Amino acid sequence: MLKSKGRTARAESAQRQGSGGRRPKAWSRAGVLGAVSVGVIALGAAFSVPASAAPVAAASGAAAASFKIFNPPSPSGVIPFGSPEQLTSIYAASPTDVWAVGQPAGDQFEHWNGTSWTGQGLPAGLVTEPGNSASVSFITGTSASNITAVGTADINTGDTIVQESVAFHFNGTAWSEMTIPANMELGPVLAFSATNLWSVNNNGDAEHFNGTTWATTSLPIVTTQLNLDLTSISGSSPSDIWAAGIASTQGKHDSPILEHFNGTSWSNVTAPVSAPTGGLTDVVDISPTDAYAVTNVGAILQWNGTTWTLLNATTQTGAAVTGSAVAALSPTDVWIAGPTGAGVDTVTLDNFNGTTWTSVPAPATTGLTPAGQTPAGPDAAAAVGPGTVWFVGNTFDSTTSNDEFPFALGTSNG
Repeated sequence: MLKSKGRTARAESAQRQGSGGRRPKAWSRAGVLGAVSVGVIALGAAFSVPASAAPVAAASGAAAASFKIFNPPSPSGVIPFGSPEQLTSIYAASPTDVWAVGQPAGDQFEHWNGTSWTGQGLPAGLVTEPGNSASVSFITGTSASNITAVGTADINTGDTIVQESVAFHFNGTAWSEMTIPANMELGPVLAFSATNLWSVNNNGDAEHFNGTTWATTSLPIVTTQLNLDLTSISGSSPSDIWAAGIASTQGKHDSPILEHFNGTSWSNVTAPVSAPTGGLTDVVDISPTDAYAVTNVGAILQWNGTTWTLLNATTQTGAAVTGSAVAALSPTDVWIAGPTGAGVDTVTLDNFNGTTWTSVPAPATTGLTPAGQTPAGPDAAAAVGPGTVWFVGNTFDSTTSNDEFPFALGTSNG
């Protein structure tokens, strides 16, 4: 299964490739069970890394994975106060080769080598010229030597600042800036090969790259809402792709957007809207008859090959299965993570073994520096065999009102 998700100015793998715009995450697990009760039961330079919290072993799933939480570093080795830092997308080529991207004050790329995270800036090109800048929001790949990341650049023309999409490619050795058509908007990305890459955007378009040229297709989105945010794309094969997102209008409930590609054409697919469902923040496509999507109110949707339904499931603790990001190693090893609630220094982790859901303890942020960090709901996830799972997002410093720090929560085995 392949996937991409994150935030605009967001991502994932399993191979999944990891989604754009900050999503509301003010819900908590405790408030979601009632909200989904109408559902049916069926998911580069290197720097030292700041201290991580102690690992917590999972009770089941991902080979009894041991999770740790990190603050990937900024160029100085410490994260400067007041910096709006967050990781918005992630791709795992292997347990010892993971890339995350986001909106840092420092490094746009973060790399995990199986032991530690290191930061890496943008490659030389237009975006690194004086007066220009860029953030990287989404990342996808098919191997350690074929990785694509996209984002948004601010280009100083001398008279004004122009925003435009940018794309970067990693060949296994170095990142380089790609040439893309003028005025093309890129969002969540999904790669099946170097000659088969998809991206969807907030204009309602799907962009396809065949290794040489780009082609644009208008998605058949059906909505009466005014605003569109396509947040994620995932596919089990080139003929089975899901794109998910949020339709919104100020003063109204967000509604889900689901588009499907069958290898020939895109179609709009109806998603449940009761409860309310909210907009979709992530999707993972395991097979043509098995997919999961999560929403910005914590609800979980599942696809059975025919219809999407609200997942009304609980874990062994009686808590509702909720989350903001989803990853899958297999149909019998699915992971969902989400925010616990205000003032709690960890996230929720739920694992599905094909039969039951199990709530798994996640490490607290007490070992991170600075102290007092509270995680928001993860923005993106990635999974790669035999048992590696990562979630990324941002934490908030409880001692101030504005400081944000990137976090990566993942298994230390593999």
